[in-house]
Formats: sequence, structure tokens, C-alpha cells
Amino acid sequence: MRCTPCLLLLTCILLFTLFVSKAYSKSVTDIPAASAPADQAVTAINAFAIDVYRQLAAENGNVFFSPYSISSAMTMVYAGARGDTAAEMEKTLHFEGRGPEIHAAMKALQDRYDSIPVDNGIFSVANRLWLDTREKLTPYYTLLVEKNYGAGVEQVDFFNSHERARLEINDWVAQRTRDKIKDLLQRGDVSRETILVCVNAVYFNSAWLMPFDKSETKEEPFSTGKDKRRNVSMMGQQESFLYGENTDAQWIRIPYKINGYSMVVFLPRENESFTQLTEFESKLSVETLTSWIADMQYNEVKLHMPKFKDERRYLLADVLKVLGMKLAFSNDADFSGLVEESRKNGQTVQISSVIHQAFIELDEESTEAAAATAVTIVRTSMIIDPEPVKLFRANHPFMYCLMDDTGTILFIGRMADPK
Repeated sequence: MRCTPCLLLLTCILLFTLFVSKAYSKSVTDIPAASAPADQAVTAINAFAIDVYRQLAAENGNVFFSPYSISSAMTMVYAGARGDTAAEMEKTLHFEGRGPEIHAAMKALQDRYDSIPVDNGIFSVANRLWLDTREKLTPYYTLLVEKNYGAGVEQVDFFNSHERARLEINDWVAQRTRDKIKDLLQRGDVSRETILVCVNAVYFNSAWLMPFDKSETKEEPFSTGKDKRRNVSMMGQQESFLYGENTDAQWIRIPYKINGYSMVVFLPRENESFTQLTEFESKLSVETLTSWIADMQYNEVKLHMPKFKDERRYLLADVLKVLGMKLAFSNDADFSGLVEESRKNGQTVQISSVIHQAFIELDEESTEAAAATAVTIVRTSMIIDPEPVKLFRANHPFMYCLMDDTGTILFIGRMADPK
């Protein structure tokens, strides 16, 4: 849109306004301006992150996902929801009372990511919609997702060539995630009944501000359970870090070269029964997380943490239903603001699946992380005086968050077994 001549852009907006004012209760003038503060989106994303983490952490083993990616994809879909369906989505995604303003807040957040200097690293965000050739999006919805999410619309033939469409979507995701997410949609994830797929893809790559010396990396034991250990490549360095601790855990902020971005690692203190991580997670909330991070101070820390690589794929429909988003997946779903033809014909559409895949790899020099989310829709501080050196040895399960300077949880995970 930025390169489009002003006269043409104005003409398109006027045509949309005239058409929508006759056919819909919402008009393009209802689309919120991109001036809502980003912190409205941050609050919602972080609360949603903790909710989803609790659900996924109910199973043993590693956890890793991007709440920012999931929230972005689901909020795009929410833009087309109406009535009770919209109300349930608002509550689950934690932006009750914000309504349409959340789209402008998400744009404000994405604009920050788009302004990162390329020399410092990458955090790229991309959104796109694939629409069946039989369907047409409502003009209001088309303009809203373009204006606030930069989401273009691709026409594909799901009815006759859903496999070709699936591969096209996967190729786009692979390109946007530097081939870290290659097969987001697997066979059967789309079908001839699919009418729309909304996708968000994010990619992060940055060097540590203070890289680990490779000569300090040693094979050391990592406890994976009570009396269970395996050797892992443990990195080590001693530097001044933002650090916090209490009787339950230690936590440390490890900065990246991208200014304001960091990984925060939460390490529960071990106990004999090896229940420390479960007990720590039971106390986890947005309030406690915010409080713990606010209490951090600079301290000299001897840091030991494992190199690791992890990849996770989740089908999130059941998780979202448990969190309260039930109507969106049912025959009673109201997405009348989304697809024009279905609305005119008295037909309904509903979300059939929410698929999320995430990848992370970190070593002595940097962290690379990527995630993608697809929603398929079918018819029917200051440095203080030095204190004694703290020891932070992450040789047992821990939780970690990749965050930016707004406090947004971009990625969150649990490392139970580095191998």
C-alpha cells in the first residue's frame, strides 16, 4: 500500500465505505486508528501466554511456543467474529473491554518490531490469508487486516486443489521462518471444505550481547527426574546480569544484541522429591511474573546453562475450548463479519483447527527461534555496588521466556530435557 498513488488509495477507501455502509453494520470508519498504545496488546498476550502455558505444561516434558504468534493469528480471526462468539474470544484472549481497539494495539506492537535495525538481529512478523476462490471476504474485514496486520489475501482453490494449496501455504511459512518451520500444515489439515486459512509467522535471530566462550562449554550432568541424569553441553560465563531470587527460585535476564530483547530463565530450587518445577509453575501468573522481573538487580553471576535445540507442534483447538473459546469451533459460531457469501446465503462458518509449530536453537553465540500459527476455517536500570558472585547453574528443568523491551512474551518454554 505504501507505494500506491494517493489518488488510487483514496478512491479504494471511498468505494469500500460506500459499499459497506449499505451492506454492513460496521464501516471502514469503525476501523480503529493505529494509535492505541502497544501495552494494551502486551497485557493481553502475556495473560494468554500464562493460560496456554499452564495447559501445555500439564503434560510432562519440554514445552515451547510463541504466544505472540498465536495471539496475532487468533486476533485476526476475532476481527470477523460477532455476538457471543466475539465475546468468548475476547475473554479467552484477554482483551475484554478493548474490543476493536486491540487491532490498533497489535499494529503498534508490530510496528516496533519492524523498526529493529538489521545490524542488531532479526525479529520479523508476517501475516497472510488464503481464501477459497468460491468465497469473498467482507470489505470491512479485508481492509482491517490489511491496515493493522499487513495481511494480504491469496486466492486458492481449496475445493479442487486443497493439497496444492496446503503446499503453497507451507512454502510461504518456510520462507518467512528461514526454513525452520517447513511442514506447518500436514496432510488432512486442509480439505475441500476449507474456505479460509489465516497464518502468522515469526522469526527471531540475534547474537547474545555477551557471548559465551566456547572453551568454557563442558559436558556436565543435567537432572531430568528424580535420580535421573544425562550429560549435556553446558555453557558457562561470569558477567554482570540482571538477577533475582527468592526461596523458590532464581531468575536471570540474558540480553541479546538487539537492544531491549532478552531471554529470562527461571530456575526453581531443587528439592529431594524433584517436584520443584511443578510447584514453581503452580505459582505462575502475570502478576507474579511481572513482580519477579521488576525485582531484578544487577549482580555478578557465574552462569551455567545448556545448549539446546527444540521443536514443538501443537493442535490448540482443545486448549482454546478449555480456556473458554467454545462457540468459535461449533455450528453456532458467528463469523458474519468475515466471509461475505456465507453470510448472504445464511450459511455459517467455524474454526476447524488452530495449528502452532515453534522452533528454538541456542548456543554460545546466539539464539534462533521461529513459530507459525495457522487457523483453518470451514463452512458449517542502574548498576548497583557489587555484591558476592551468585551461582546460577541450570542443571535441572527450568522455564524460560524470550521477551522484548515492552515486556511482551514472544516465546515461552520449559526445558525438561535438553536432549
